[in-house]
Amino acid sequence: MNKLFSKKTGAILFLLNAAVYLTTEFIAAIGTGYPLKDVYLYNFISSLGVYPNDFVKDIPQGFSPLAWVMNFGFIFTGLVFFLAYYLLIFQIVKKDNKAFSYILLLISITFMSGSILVGLFQGGVPSEDGLHGLGARLSFLAGNSTLILSGLAIRDKDLKKYKIISLVLGIFGICSAFGMQNAINNHNQLLMVVFERLTVYPITLWQIITGLIFLRKYKNTNNK
Repeated sequence: MNKLFSKKTGAILFLLNAAVYLTTEFIAAIGTGYPLKDVYLYNFISSLGVYPNDFVKDIPQGFSPLAWVMNFGFIFTGLVFFLAYYLLIFQIVKKDNKAFSYILLLISITFMSGSILVGLFQGGVPSEDGLHGLGARLSFLAGNSTLILSGLAIRDKDLKKYKIISLVLGIFGICSAFGMQNAINNHNQLLMVVFERLTVYPITLWQIITGLIFLRKYKNTNNK
């Protein structure tokens, strides 16, 4: 595949991935019939993926009739994130540090695996909660770690601001993940929900920023 085409495709896929994730979450939230403010402030994202026939403590029965939409979003996000990362960031880092690029690829695979587990197994359902929790932790930590390591690995001097943004978003996401765990330990439902989204959304925002920056960078660039 033409290298420039590969990188542009990766950038477009990052934008598409972020859009699909936010859209599926929004559609599933509307499908609950509850006020959107209540859905986003007081309910986990994963609650939108619990199927109507499943009973989960602290989630209204039948809360998310469109649970399949949210679960599609989780799975799609994992798969496309990995593909976009391989086509774009992996190729950039590989040119300067081949060994480190494969470490990054492994971490992006871990994020993909976590997201798929979250989509396939529902949180709070006794027979599925363990795998769901594992997937959530893998996606939270691996996803934000990918941002941090990408910021450290890219050497292009023209991308200095992008590197800083990647580091800041990744560190913020990791700190939010620990904040969420602390809220869980202290049984603080409101903070759990808030920190969950503050853990997830930096990854989504990073994809948008990455897509826009690299599309602009390669807009008038010859293949190299």
